[in-house]
Amino acid sequence: MKLPESRGQKGIFDRLSGNSKKEADSATDASAAGKVSDALMDSKRTLAGASLLLLNLICFSMALFQLYIAGPGNVLANISRAIHLGYGMCIVFLLYPASKGGSRQRIAWFDFILAAAGIAVNLYIVLNFEQLNMRAGLVTQVDFYLGLLLVLLLVECARRVVGPVLTGIAVFFLLYTVYGQYFPEAVAHRGVSWTHLIRHMYLTLEGVYGIALGVSTDFIFLFILMGAILTHMGSGEFLIDLAICAFGRQRGGPAKAAVVSSAMFGVISGSSVANVCTTGTFTIPLMKKTGYRPFFAGSVEAAASVGGQIMPPVMGAAAFIIAETLKQPYLMVCAAAAFPALLYFAGIFFAVHQEAVRSNLQGLPPEDIPKFRHVVKRAYLLIPLALIILIMALGFSPSYAALISILSAIVVSWLRKETRYTPKKLFFAFADGAKSAIEVLLACAVVGFIIGSFTLSGMGLRLASLVLDIGGGHLLPTLIFTALASMVLGMGVPTTANYVMISMITAPAIVSMGVLPMSAHLFCFYFGIVSDLTPPVALASLAGAGVAGAKFWPTAINASKLGIMAYLAPFFFVYHPMLLIGQMPFEPMFLLTILFSFTGLMILSCGVFGFVLIEATWYERILLIVAGLLTLLPELITSFVGVGLFGAIYILQRLRRQRQKLRASVA
Repeated sequence: MKLPESRGQKGIFDRLSGNSKKEADSATDASAAGKVSDALMDSKRTLAGASLLLLNLICFSMALFQLYIAGPGNVLANISRAIHLGYGMCIVFLLYPASKGGSRQRIAWFDFILAAAGIAVNLYIVLNFEQLNMRAGLVTQVDFYLGLLLVLLLVECARRVVGPVLTGIAVFFLLYTVYGQYFPEAVAHRGVSWTHLIRHMYLTLEGVYGIALGVSTDFIFLFILMGAILTHMGSGEFLIDLAICAFGRQRGGPAKAAVVSSAMFGVISGSSVANVCTTGTFTIPLMKKTGYRPFFAGSVEAAASVGGQIMPPVMGAAAFIIAETLKQPYLMVCAAAAFPALLYFAGIFFAVHQEAVRSNLQGLPPEDIPKFRHVVKRAYLLIPLALIILIMALGFSPSYAALISILSAIVVSWLRKETRYTPKKLFFAFADGAKSAIEVLLACAVVGFIIGSFTLSGMGLRLASLVLDIGGGHLLPTLIFTALASMVLGMGVPTTANYVMISMITAPAIVSMGVLPMSAHLFCFYFGIVSDLTPPVALASLAGAGVAGAKFWPTAINASKLGIMAYLAPFFFVYHPMLLIGQMPFEPMFLLTILFSFTGLMILSCGVFGFVLIEATWYERILLIVAGLLTLLPELITSFVGVGLFGAIYILQRLRRQRQKLRASVA
């Protein structure tokens, strides 16, 4: 998604472009953002004319259908999911070329045929739903061949959209389900026939049309559509202006604004790379202008953008699957994730402040900061987001909340001329929303192969038992194994698919050790997300480095240090679920836990970045890291020991700084 340029943002860049060199730098940053966005996010065709109109009409009609089933429509799950997938497969073949060498300007003739086939195999479910139910599992030749065609088409769609890793995993599980008797004894089963496999995957709600695609149909699409609606009306640019207005004058203000704006923009973007390539286009040049090194500026934006997926109230797409899997209200998932998310962003915020103090950086000059009275006039753009929280708090479903938010966004856009939705603008916003949802839709559909394989072959229980064996029956080794597996898998698999696969394998094992189900599933969710931050792939860091004009490895390593809480918090809330709001009865100890958590986070940041009052020695850094971890542990004794150790290092640094000043004055 791309933010429309506002007068407020353009004003900032005009002021940044006081001479030709600055103008060239700004243009370079914008160009870099575009190139990174194209390389990382956009393998799609750039159509024009009749082909583009056809694609947009299909996307627009899909958005209308989704609004219909979220509102007045009362459509059965089998039918709504089949229509949802039919739209998605059709759009994939029209929008994504078959290979990198395929034409990006026109649709190949065979892709029109494949698009029609994608519609046909799903339309068969819709038109023959009652007859299929009456047959009670009996598979005809037509059922079998159309089901086989669905499998082949869906595998091709996945190859084009989500890449070879997830596609290969899905194909592996399909073959494993049929030929299970040929696998090692630990995971072997007697196998099933191709007819049984096709019936399970195509004609039931246990395979392709299972829970993952159901969540995409009922919830995820609407929230992505809402993000597109809010972006087109300028909510993203308002959030950036608001953050710069609030923090721009402070020491290291642009970096702090980047943290806050990325957290807020993550609510409406749903993609860490999209977040970097939009907010980063504005915040990274501002950070570099005030003295932040390019790799640091890129890493700040990358770490903050990744955090957008763990920030309530919207979070990433996998959060909806957590709610559906655990049969808990989505608002409970948001409440549970709120405190760890605040810790994550507080850690980044403090780290950028440390860097500003270390490098003696200042804030932006007044002329580069939007006027608050101008920014606040656009505060009405937050009404749709506020309505989501209010409606879900009143007990309504997330789909209903998203529907009301979308409708309210259209209404409030009419309050000012520059944000007003015309029919043409609304048409393109709806079409863009549908296009943005395709990757998640396809990931959810392909994950259906894996879920279906688990239920059909019984592999879920075998793998859970295998995980327990690998961990030796102990919780910590099992958690470490889960974290590593999730990060490795996340290097080639979208967040949603990563969470589903890892949680199916490891969550039952973790829960069997006495861990709360919410803690176990959020653990898998977190480590699926941080793969965007973790080298060697680290797509968000790659995007941040590209926009900042920095080297990848320093950017990725620094981003991992900034986001260190994403690696630690899951372990803490597994052992101490008190950190997950709403999962345990309230105790006064929780207030002390909050205090020590933020204190420990600041101490840990001092150790990781090697600075308190002055540069820390190597042994001080080690002691600071130990002190931070001790303080973070939700135990009073360890927390006080950690704070005491930090106090001792603080006094030592203060004395050393005084001696340095004295020597400097004598010299």
